[in-house]
Amino acid sequence: MKRKRVLFSLIGSLFLTSLLTACSQEEQKVEAKLSSDYPNKTITMIVPFAAGGSGDIMSREVARISEEFFGQKVVIENKEGGSGAIALNDAINRKADGYTILNHSSTLPLTMASGQIPFKPEDIEPLATMVSNYQILAVPVDSAFKTYEDFVAFAKENPRKLNIASSQTNGTNHLLALKLMSESEIDFNYVGYDGGGEALVRILGGNADAIVASGEVVQQQVESGELRLLGVSSSERVPLHPDVPTFKEMGLTSIDDELIWRGYFVKPGTPPQIKEKIIEVLKKVSETPEFKDYATKTNQDIYFKSGEELETIINDYYEDGQKLLGDSK
Repeated sequence: MKRKRVLFSLIGSLFLTSLLTACSQEEQKVEAKLSSDYPNKTITMIVPFAAGGSGDIMSREVARISEEFFGQKVVIENKEGGSGAIALNDAINRKADGYTILNHSSTLPLTMASGQIPFKPEDIEPLATMVSNYQILAVPVDSAFKTYEDFVAFAKENPRKLNIASSQTNGTNHLLALKLMSESEIDFNYVGYDGGGEALVRILGGNADAIVASGEVVQQQVESGELRLLGVSSSERVPLHPDVPTFKEMGLTSIDDELIWRGYFVKPGTPPQIKEKIIEVLKKVSETPEFKDYATKTNQDIYFKSGEELETIINDYYEDGQKLLGDSK
């Protein structure tokens, strides 16, 4: 009797193992078929910003050009609000099949790190970045601050007297502002508005002493002579503004390529073959004359990063955010 029980148990185990193996093989076949057929229908790009914003404009350009390489229509859905949480939540509640691609920026790991949105880096998988832009500190052209040293000297003598307009709290601009305060040992009022455009309106209207923004936000006003740049966050001087020093060369060593980048993500669990296809298409898009022309016209640089390199970049931003933005609460 005991031998029979052992025999039946062994047979049962073998049957279960065979069944699980068959199921796994079948799942692999289904996944392989889905991957080989991808894409065979419309792809949706979710944008966490309102229509007309920088992320939206880039995504519409990417969508338009990528249709040639995907062989399918690519549509934009704007899901603004909640500091990007609404778009992210929408994306991860859809199928992990590559037909939903999330657009986001360097702000994402920072809002995660600060606790502003209830997500962590592992909740979304990065595909690739497309463009980047340096950040700036600028003042009205009639400001008494001719250099960053002038700005710092006044701020040290007058703590919290300066009002700095910028885009959003717990974002890339906010992180730069905190680094400026920390490294220069100064304190000012950081006022985060709903987007760089609104911050620009405030500084031009005389409602702020300076602005922290991306280079593209203020480029037109710098060219027209309305604003003066005091420093840039890139590791080297910007060819467009060769006379403007980097913060790094002025001794602020933690500000080294403090960039705003924009890229794309998918839901975890998306088949690797599909992710590879999307990354391949995004890379092709970044190399087209049309996309390069878009980047040039918007004062941005092509910044294609993917794989482990991109994961490292995101982790670095997340760690910086935990350290600085957590302390700023």
